[in-house]
Amino acid sequence: MRRRGARRQSDVIHRAQGAIARHAQSQTQDEALKQELAQDIPDTPADNWQPQRALPARALWLSLAAVLLISGGIYALTSRVPAVMAEHKRLADPLLNFTDEERVEQQLAALQQKIRANPQDSTLWAELGEYYLYRNSYQNAYQAYQRAMLLRGENAELWSALATVRYYQAGQKMTEETRQLIDNALALDGNEVTARMLLASDAFMHADYAEAINQWQRLLDLNSPRVNRAKLIEAINMAKMLQNQG
Repeated sequence: MRRRGARRQSDVIHRAQGAIARHAQSQTQDEALKQELAQDIPDTPADNWQPQRALPARALWLSLAAVLLISGGIYALTSRVPAVMAEHKRLADPLLNFTDEERVEQQLAALQQKIRANPQDSTLWAELGEYYLYRNSYQNAYQAYQRAMLLRGENAELWSALATVRYYQAGQKMTEETRQLIDNALALDGNEVTARMLLASDAFMHADYAEAINQWQRLLDLNSPRVNRAKLIEAINMAKMLQNQG
């Protein structure tokens, strides 16, 4: 009887030890799984979570206004608006990427051929400068405008064109060189449209709405055929609204 009781006691202890070992192994596996998951998906403390801050309404208006006034280039509010609108329509074409890319090169080749036939024609050189400026080829644009001025002599519009090239080449920043080119234009014609437009646009970009309004109002009072009055009034009203909000 004693032997049988001792054997039972030994079996109970053995089974208990096995259960404890299995439990410990299970805990070890669970802990390993937790560590593995922690490596794949790191915990983010709630205190570190920050909601994204919405842009102030003024900043949104400023961004929108800058896009409306600057993206079309310095001529966006002049008589070149139809050309700018046509370009926007072209860019909105869903088949834009499938158009013939050689068309642009053909236009350039045709203009270059005209210049070779009439190398003393300053108007053709100015057109070449505008062609390159429109395609952000700033150094070529600058050289073409310089050649036009060499043939035509000092000209307020060409000084403004050179200023426009430098302004956009510098990332829409008013450098000392750009300012000097504008001064050269205004010295010949105090009401030169493109020069005034450039000053107004730069003032608007730097939230100097009073200066932008002053420049645009001056152009509006000229009744120049180079100015699109409706667009100019729209720009002035937008600047006034932003000025009041500030």
